[in-house]
Amino acid sequence: MTKKLKPAEPFTRNKKGEIISIDLAASAANDDWIRAARLAKRADAGDIEAKKELDDLENTQMFVDEDESE
Repeated sequence: MTKKLKPAEPFTRNKKGEIISIDLAASAANDDWIRAARLAKRADAGDIEAKKELDDLENTQMFVDEDESE
């Protein structure tokens, strides 16, 4: 059995284009917000490694199971 995954969209819109829901876990940084906040604090203090890790988290796309969303 193969699962079908699709990228998590940050906003769900209706047919008129209006936002009807916001998915706060659309990126890894939003999904693990405590870790992201700690990395941001370290990055603000000048930690280059923390800044790189935070950038990686922010650019990591989350996925949802298509079967569950239907």
